Amino acid sequence: MPYNFDGLNVVLGELSALTLMKELPPLPPFSDPVIAFLDAFSRRVMHDGEAKSWPDVISLGFWCRRASIEKMRANNGDLSNRIGRGVAFHIAPGNVAANFAYSLFTGLLSGNANIVRLPGRDHPQVSVITRLLDETLHLEPSLASYICLVRYDRQQAINDALSACCDTRIIWGGDETIAQIRRSPLHARALDIAFSDRYSIAVIDADSYLIHPEKKQLAQAFYNDTLLNDQNACSSPSLVVWTGRDTDTARSLFWQHFQILAEKRYPLEPVMAIEKRARLCVISTQYPGVKKVSGESNMLVRVELPTLDASVLALRGNCGFFMEYVANNLDEINAVCGERCQTLASFGISSDAFSAWLSRARPKGIDRIVPIGRTLDFSLQWDGYDLIAMLTRTVARVC
Repeated sequence: MPYNFDGLNVVLGELSALTLMKELPPLPPFSDPVIAFLDAFSRRVMHDGEAKSWPDVISLGFWCRRASIEKMRANNGDLSNRIGRGVAFHIAPGNVAANFAYSLFTGLLSGNANIVRLPGRDHPQVSVITRLLDETLHLEPSLASYICLVRYDRQQAINDALSACCDTRIIWGGDETIAQIRRSPLHARALDIAFSDRYSIAVIDADSYLIHPEKKQLAQAFYNDTLLNDQNACSSPSLVVWTGRDTDTARSLFWQHFQILAEKRYPLEPVMAIEKRARLCVISTQYPGVKKVSGESNMLVRVELPTLDASVLALRGNCGFFMEYVANNLDEINAVCGERCQTLASFGISSDAFSAWLSRARPKGIDRIVPIGRTLDFSLQWDGYDLIAMLTRTVARVC
């Protein structure tokens, strides 16, 4: 049955190569050609003037440098009996510009050929990354047939064709996007990996914060986690939970430093301010006892919750909209740690305290616990998935 690619725009690669990807031999995970290519791309990023304007592009370049990849390889143990599954079809999210590249690089590192549907939203970073990939492929052409970047609207026929080509389909998006893509069948041995819409929280110990000497740096770290991407990433905290004794003083200082930084760096569009005010009104009517605790500035809108309830996180906002809650202990966050909760960013909470809490609560969510400032750090264990394991197959040898 012929594939229908009408309306498909190939941004990087060749349309004729798409149907031939199934014939490419899969690579072993962390193969030398892939590491060399990613390291060459990393060097181009670090020396590119346009890339330096985008912190998320620089972070991508730092992530895929040789030393970083070698550390990932060491952390994955013995992979000598594994090989890539074949062709990976990636559907990138529209709200995080560099995500498509992390997904692509994960596909390469696990030994697969890759078709990537780029975000429909016009992110300047996507153009920068795509250009640098193209330049790198001209110098390192051995992987050119393993990479194809495409754009198209929501044509079912194209989804059908690309899904039929692949051995693994990786879907980043909300529940509606996942349901739409899954209308396109996969062949019998193909796998789906879906990264659905989720939320994240932060937990800060007030007493540890008050004695912390680098409050401005912590504000910068929290800014990187949140406003650097308009709080659009699933890993960006939308709820801040405070523990400890002097929470009032700590909250006041924390948000004061954060407000000063945001006023200097964050371009607040009028539509964002209106959306945050509207969300405040909706939450206030649906959840009695909610209090607005921020000032008159539209830069930050903060609401204090009287209780923690997972349903209130469905009304979380972005672009500087934060929910807050003051807790007596970690057990009070259990209500918001269901399967929709992805990342817990922390400051001042000991590893032992988290270990004890995890053994008691055994939450269905919380796939990552990271320091504030590290929520956007992509890893090969994401959303509870071991991506190298899922994107490779095992060749059992008994002789």
